Amino acid sequence: MNKRQGSTRLFFMDNLRALAMLVGLFFHAALAYSPMSHSIWPTADQQNHWLFDVFTWGSHLFRMPVFFIIAGFFCALLLKKSGGKAFFKNRLLRIALPIVIFLPLLSIAMMFIFQYGLAHVQNKSPVLGFIQTMMDLPEPPTMPLSTMHLWFLYHLLFLYLLTYVGHILLSAKVANWFTSLTPTNLLLLFITASIPALYVVSVPFPAPEWVFPALWALWFYGLFFALGYGFFAKPKLIEQFATRLPVYLCFGLMSFALYYYLLPSTLLPDKQPQGLLKLAITSLEAISSVLLSLCAVLYAKRYLNSSSDLMRYISKVSYWVYIVHLPLLFFIQFLLMDLEWHMSIKFFISSLGTLAISIISFHLLVSWTWLSRMLVSTKTKQHPTSSTD
Repeated sequence: MNKRQGSTRLFFMDNLRALAMLVGLFFHAALAYSPMSHSIWPTADQQNHWLFDVFTWGSHLFRMPVFFIIAGFFCALLLKKSGGKAFFKNRLLRIALPIVIFLPLLSIAMMFIFQYGLAHVQNKSPVLGFIQTMMDLPEPPTMPLSTMHLWFLYHLLFLYLLTYVGHILLSAKVANWFTSLTPTNLLLLFITASIPALYVVSVPFPAPEWVFPALWALWFYGLFFALGYGFFAKPKLIEQFATRLPVYLCFGLMSFALYYYLLPSTLLPDKQPQGLLKLAITSLEAISSVLLSLCAVLYAKRYLNSSSDLMRYISKVSYWVYIVHLPLLFFIQFLLMDLEWHMSIKFFISSLGTLAISIISFHLLVSWTWLSRMLVSTKTKQHPTSSTD
């Protein structure tokens, strides 16, 4: 691998990460108009359509797994390039510090936004109505601590620690054994290993937002993290998968179609599938997640493996957008809930409005301040040749 090849190898990972962060904004916006999530989402609108379900639960299967693949890839890069001490210093700055700073601020912002929704929204969602009932009690219950949408960063910290320990304690032969498997056997291993973790939680798999780290999430997302780590350690592994890309996409989409057909009409706990039906849905969930996540990475490598001004800008602002978008989105959707506009208009106003305000706030609050050191990546885009290449 020459230097130029090494320098371009990272572009598709950077670009894919930036786009996946933006897709998260549209995912959260679409949940307000999803029939399945109507009973559990705070900004659920009176209008909904099954197409929003297809988008939300289709993207849900691979969006977060893709994040963990990318995180595993860059984890391996940083460990090889900088060593353990510099690696943890970088992760504390880029991952731990944003949690410490922004989680309390986001929690306070959400508290005020929910108070606004309770006071001003007439057509309250089921969740808002339930919260109102709880608030009217003589002694309202205290809400449990939550990592909110920053759960991704929170769980990454545990995976980094586990990876570093494994990097020290485990023999390189273990990693070499996994990466030496044929693509088909490796995929079967990942799918099979995913099923137990997904079976113990509801379908679709939830966001592990609580403060205590979710063991199922560490196992499930850890598999994708390990795959990304393997993509760095053995770059030829990606090429081996790329030869079967149309097959993976076909089976991934067929699995999702059957999975979506079998999903319950609502995500309420009493409507959850049981027994063999749950096992079938969970198996399809695992197949779809693994195959579609892999396809996202492979298509990104094929079509996004170059640098452009637009993608550099999206990458620059995406971390900030990810952090601040949810309270902004909820506030805008609370403003729209009583309006009789078509749901598609509400969706685009809420999502694009949130994106616009997030970007403006980036330039007002981040781009010229010390926060940019934490939220804007300044790494050089070089991928040193791996010893296992």
